[in-house]
Amino acid sequence: MRSYAALGPLLLLGCIPAAVPPLPIAAEPLSPMLTRPADYRLVWSDEFDTGDQPDPQRWTYETHRNRQGWYNGEAQYYSRNRSRNIRLEGGRLIIEAHAERLNRTDYPDWGGQEFTSGRLVTRGRQSWRTGFFELRARLPCGRGTWPAIWLLPERETGRWHGGEIDIAEHVGSEPGAVHHSVQTPDRNFRAANHPNGVTQLPDACDTFHRYQLHWTEEWVRIGVDDRIGLSVRVSDLGIRFATPMYLILNLAIGGHWGGAQGIDAAALPARLEVDYVRVYQKDPE
Repeated sequence: MRSYAALGPLLLLGCIPAAVPPLPIAAEPLSPMLTRPADYRLVWSDEFDTGDQPDPQRWTYETHRNRQGWYNGEAQYYSRNRSRNIRLEGGRLIIEAHAERLNRTDYPDWGGQEFTSGRLVTRGRQSWRTGFFELRARLPCGRGTWPAIWLLPERETGRWHGGEIDIAEHVGSEPGAVHHSVQTPDRNFRAANHPNGVTQLPDACDTFHRYQLHWTEEWVRIGVDDRIGLSVRVSDLGIRFATPMYLILNLAIGGHWGGAQGIDAAALPARLEVDYVRVYQKDPE
C-alpha cells in the first residue's frame, strides 16, 4: 500500500528525495513458478471459520487516523468492531465498504468521511521474518475501491527504513490489474523508481485467487496462483529487510491512486473477501 506513514514528516511536507536511478531488476534464475517449498511447514493461519468477528488473538483493528484523515488522501473511515464493515460470513472474512455518513455521538473519532470500511492488522499479535505467505481472496471492483494485502515492519523509524512488501493492490479504475511492489527509503512510489509488477486477472473481482509471497534472505517473489509477478533480489534493494513484518488487510476508498478517476458511490457496497491466510516457514535444519 502506498502509505505516507512510512515517509515521515519530511516527505509529508513535500520534500522529495533526490532522484535515484531505476532499480536494475536481477533476472530470475529459477522457474517462473511460485510454489511453496516442500521443507516449509505451516506456522500461522486463519481459516475464518469460527465466530462472526475476526479472532482477537490474531487480528486487531487499525483506526488511529480516522479523525484527521487517512494517508494518501483516502476518503474512508475505518471502523472497529462494526459488523457492517468487518465480519466473518460463510467461512470467509468480509471487509466491506459503504457510502454513508456517521455521527460523533456514536463514533467520537469520525472525521466527517462519507465512506466506511475496515483495516485489519496482525501488529502486536504476530509478525514474521521471511516465509511463504498465501491468501485466497476475491477483490472488489468499482471505481474508487483500493483493496490491499501487504506487510510493514513491527518497528519503523520512518521513510521505509524497514521496507514494505505489497503482495496485492487493485484499484477499481484498472479492473483486473493486480499490482505487486517492494518499497525502501531509496526505492519507493514517491521517487517513482520502486520495483513493481502487474498480474493481469480479468476475473479478479469474480473469482477467488491465491495471492502469494515467498520472502527469503536472498529474494522477494510475489505472484498469483503459483505464477511469479515480481521477483527482486534483496541485495539490490539497499536494505536487509531484517525487521519482522506484520500483515495488513484493508479496503481503502479513493486516495491519490485509488481515486484518481473519482469514486463511484453507486458501486458500493463493495467487499474484499478472504477465504484463508496461511504462513509457512522453513523447517530449522
